[in-house]
Amino acid sequence: MTFADEKMMHPEDIEVEQFSEAGKSEAPAEPKYDTVMDKLAYHKKGVVVLLSALILIICLSVDLDEQRPLASRGLAVLLIVALWWLTEVLPLTVSSLFPIVLYPLLAVATPGALASKFFGGTSFLFIGGFIIGLAIERWGLHIRIICFVVCNTGKRPEALLAGFMIAVWALSMWISNTATAVCMMPVVHSFLKQLPDEYASFKSAVLLAVGWSASIGGIATPVGTPTNGIFLDQYQVLWPDAPEFPFAKFVFIALPLSVILIFLLWFSISAYFVWLRKEKIVIDTEVFHSMRRELGPMTYEQIVVTIDLVILVLLWFTAAPIGDFSGWKVHVAENLNSGSIGLLVTLPLFIVPCGSQLPKIVKKYLGESRCGSKIEGKKPPMHILDWDSVKGGFSWEILFVFGGGAMLAYGTVASGLAGWIAEQLSEVGGGEFGFVLIVSCVVCMVTEVVSNTSTMSIFGAIIAATASLKGFNGVQMMMGVCFTASFCFMLPTATPPNMVVYATGLIKVREMAKMGALLDLIAIFVGTCY
Repeated sequence: MTFADEKMMHPEDIEVEQFSEAGKSEAPAEPKYDTVMDKLAYHKKGVVVLLSALILIICLSVDLDEQRPLASRGLAVLLIVALWWLTEVLPLTVSSLFPIVLYPLLAVATPGALASKFFGGTSFLFIGGFIIGLAIERWGLHIRIICFVVCNTGKRPEALLAGFMIAVWALSMWISNTATAVCMMPVVHSFLKQLPDEYASFKSAVLLAVGWSASIGGIATPVGTPTNGIFLDQYQVLWPDAPEFPFAKFVFIALPLSVILIFLLWFSISAYFVWLRKEKIVIDTEVFHSMRRELGPMTYEQIVVTIDLVILVLLWFTAAPIGDFSGWKVHVAENLNSGSIGLLVTLPLFIVPCGSQLPKIVKKYLGESRCGSKIEGKKPPMHILDWDSVKGGFSWEILFVFGGGAMLAYGTVASGLAGWIAEQLSEVGGGEFGFVLIVSCVVCMVTEVVSNTSTMSIFGAIIAATASLKGFNGVQMMMGVCFTASFCFMLPTATPPNMVVYATGLIKVREMAKMGALLDLIAIFVGTCY
């Protein structure tokens, strides 16, 4: 999921002098600006509005292609939406709704056609993923998994580093990578506190490894990051007659790349900060064993959520055909898709009672210590999940970004703009490897300063059309854009896990940029060859 927060200040955040107490009808005083950046932020919305109007005027006065009369209008919408996404003067949630206004206004597409793209099967897939992720977080299953992995990796620093990275990497495949990084921080801090100051560089490396592992893990599954969801949405838009992109097929393609990247990250950090270091790093793992003992036995709720997650993953993997296996969907309900399967398994969590609500005989059988149903600072709930617990942690804005990306892809193709851009890009030589390398470099640079969801929404359909025109596999190329959009390791603002790590105060931007640039280059090379 990767989803970027607001980076710029809003005008309403700038302090303005109040009217006089006497209630006189005086004009408000000029806003006060503490810095030049505050002044720029105050006027930024106005500048973006003017630039949007200028883009619209220019595009409507230019005819890109006589055979594609709507291409210029499609370009206007693409550039305007990209401008608002790039500057983020409004939340992405709001600017993602622009296409459903602009495309009908310019007679590119009807509201009905756009609305059908806004909320598709991928949105329901992520709703199911969000629900199981929130259940994992609510009952602390992720903390138990982290402690289990770390406590069983040994005392060697490189082994412990692998434990941290594997735990975060595996969890971020199924729950928000931001939540994974945040939950990992207390465990990492407990580890770092016991290290002396001369291990400062190793401490920084561990923190960066945790943040980057969350981003790399998100690549591996359709629900791992919103970028993957946008790929699935665009796939349905660009190939409407094709069957749903299978969950298992996506994992079989993405997981090996994720494994390669996480291994190279671990190897690089271990080699530079551990193996080539003159002094040995001595580690006491008692702090992790102590945390694990405090957790006590696995609770009833954690057992239920674990079973639910295992069933969900198995059903997702085996629904569609795999080799000679026809998939269970054909024999049960052929119209089911990954989204409806996710809800089929996760919605019962709103009905299943908590341990404290079980009959006494069941509690006695399971063990009273497992059925406490304790949530910090709250009364014991009635069910594994309830609406109050879900609505506060649900990332509603991501569904809007999905919809905005799908509408943008549809409009770019419907207007003929994707075909026109594809014709221009098809003249670029270099063969398939050169084309993939150029695209990967451009997308990687853009995703460092623009949210990965916006990057995928802008480039996905265009690159797919270009690839098809050049005789390459359009789906394969679009998936490459999807993966590369998650290669954002240099800047704190590039992705929330980076910001979580930077917020510890133990990482300098220069350190993150230096190591992140190297990881970007490695990821681009590996992704291009892959």
